[in-house]
Amino acid sequence: MLDSDQRVKYAKELRDRDGYPKVPPSLVNPTSPATDTKQNLAPWRTLPPEALPNKMGLCASKPHTSDATFHSSNSSTTSASTSSPARPSTSVFEYRTAELSQANENGICVGLTAEWLLNRNNSASARMNALIPGSERHASAAVRQQQYQDLKDLLRSEGAGSSQADLQAQNTVLQEAGLAPSGKEKKHKFGEPSSFSRMLDKITEDGSTHLLSLYFAQGGAHTIATTASNGMSTLFDPNYGEFTVGSREMASLFQSLTNRYRNPNGQHLSTVTTQRLY
Repeated sequence: MLDSDQRVKYAKELRDRDGYPKVPPSLVNPTSPATDTKQNLAPWRTLPPEALPNKMGLCASKPHTSDATFHSSNSSTTSASTSSPARPSTSVFEYRTAELSQANENGICVGLTAEWLLNRNNSASARMNALIPGSERHASAAVRQQQYQDLKDLLRSEGAGSSQADLQAQNTVLQEAGLAPSGKEKKHKFGEPSSFSRMLDKITEDGSTHLLSLYFAQGGAHTIATTASNGMSTLFDPNYGEFTVGSREMASLFQSLTNRYRNPNGQHLSTVTTQRLY
């Protein structure tokens, strides 16, 4: 959580850079936000369609036990709001090349993704070991997540729209971490093949790195990242770890991942936003 001096610093920087109005005095020492997952989840259920929930990883997946459990659950009903049945695909865990377990239990996907991006030049095992609970990078991820939430709340209170506040807060945290987001997001509808195909073309482009925000029909949101090089693409999901495939296989990997969120987790992907990092 940001202390009062840090809040004033961020508020001034945002105001000077982007022309936002001054932060109200009441926000300098606000009440600490609820940290309980169930408390944070409740407001999401009433958000209007255009509003963006905080990317807290509240779609955190059930742990992987066995593929038998995953496939057998396809016959059960996971949600009355399911827009379409899960498409047959390879189990997502067959694509996994490095496992990350229990790191995102408290919903710090923005922070974990930022730390992974900062460490992406190391080996896969080193990247995962650096993010396990109790590590320095895991603690840093929790701090970055709180900064993101505090900044978004601050900008919303100053009159910024939900999408604008979300992007500004996220990118401020990324920039503070030493990353270079493009500042431009592209929105893709998961149920539209042409839109999904354009997204895949972008995120599998050799030499590219992208931040992806997943928005679910139930109101949750989640952050992941991708990198592509020499015809291979790696996807990092804070709930699971790393997945690496030939870039032409990214469509299958992404479908398998969304199937996993749908069943057994009851989260149905509706929209993905992408932003390139340099």
